[in-house]
Amino acid sequence: MSKKIVLALAPTGGWGKSYNNPLEPNHIAEEVHSCAEEGVSLVHLHARDREGNLTTDLDTFFKTTERIAKTCDIIIEASTGGLSNLTPQERALPLTNKKVEVSSLNMGSLNFLDKVYINTVPDIRYWLRKMVKNSIKPSLEIFDTSNICISNLFIKEGLIKPQYNFNFIFNYKWGMSFSLPLVEVLKSMLPKEIIWGAIFGESKDFSSHLQACLQGATMIRVGFEDSRICNNHVAKSNLDLVKEIRRELEILGFQITKPSEARKLLGIK
Repeated sequence: MSKKIVLALAPTGGWGKSYNNPLEPNHIAEEVHSCAEEGVSLVHLHARDREGNLTTDLDTFFKTTERIAKTCDIIIEASTGGLSNLTPQERALPLTNKKVEVSSLNMGSLNFLDKVYINTVPDIRYWLRKMVKNSIKPSLEIFDTSNICISNLFIKEGLIKPQYNFNFIFNYKWGMSFSLPLVEVLKSMLPKEIIWGAIFGESKDFSSHLQACLQGATMIRVGFEDSRICNNHVAKSNLDLVKEIRRELEILGFQITKPSEARKLLGIK
C-alpha cells in the first residue's frame, strides 16, 4: 500500500501586513478551509494580533479557531513558540483553547535568525505539564540532536507518552541544514513508538520535502510561515503551495490523509 502522508499548513507569515498574508480570522479561516479541501489535515497557528505580532491577546486566535472548526474537521495545532519577549506563562496561553488538539513544542534553545530562541528545560517541562492538563498532544520540534536528548528526559519523566511525534526543523538560519546523512543520524536517535515529520524554512521548491517523505517522514508542512516560494515562483496564496506539493507527492505514489486518519497516525484521542 502507498504510504500515508499528513499534510500540514502554517498559513501566516511573520512579516505582518503584506503579500496577501492572512492575519484576520476570516481570511485565515478561508485559506485553511480551501487548503483542507485540497488535503491538509492539520493547521499550525500562533496567537497573533491583527498586525501579525505574537500577543497575549487571544481574541484573534480564538475567533480564528472558531471559524475554522465551523467549516472543516481539520486538526488545530497551537504554537508555544516564536521569537518574542513573551514569558513562558504567556506563551502557554493558546493551550487554554478547547479547539486545540496538538501543540508544537520546541525542545531546546538555539541561535535563530540572529537572535537567541530561548526554550529552557524548566520552561519545556512547564509547557508539557500544561499540555497534559489540557489533554493536548505535543509535537516535539527538533532543531538539533541535543533536542532529542531533552525529549528523552521528559519521556523518562512520563510527561511525554507514546506514541511520540517528532518534527525535524531544517534550513532556518543557523539551524540544521537538511541532508540525507543527517536525517539518518536523527532517525537513529529516536525512541520506539514514533512517527516523524519535517519542516523546511525558506524552501525554493519541494525537493527536500519529497526526499524526507522517501526517507520515512509521515508529516510534511507548507505555508507562508515557512516559505512563500513554490518551485521558484512566489505563491499568491497558501492554496498554491498545497496544490503543488500534493501533486508532487501523488506522483511519487503517496496518499494524503484525511483528518480522521491523521488523528490515528498522530495518536490523538
